[in-house]
Amino acid sequence: MPHINEAPKHSDKLVHVITYVVFTLLWFTFFYILQAKTNDFKQSLIKSCGFALVYGIIIEALQALVTSSRSADFNDFLANLVGICAAVLVIYAFKSQFLKVKSKF
Repeated sequence: MPHINEAPKHSDKLVHVITYVVFTLLWFTFFYILQAKTNDFKQSLIKSCGFALVYGIIIEALQALVTSSRSADFNDFLANLVGICAAVLVIYAFKSQFLKVKSKF
């Protein structure tokens, strides 16, 4: 198994992007489908992006303030933001499928 030092430089940013795509999609699904009576498409999108963004900011702040073995990285925040934006593109690309699923609840 390769050591972390052997990973390409900044490869952790790709992990941030993928994680935040999934994270934002899960929040959107929760708000739009599982809480369908209280949230429409736009509200669900705003809430899911907001939750993911605030979570990312809090995690980076905590790394800077609370831990001695980790540090905050603005590039991590930017990668998180790219992941959120990519999730928005995915959500809009599959909007009709989300509507079909929501109609079943």
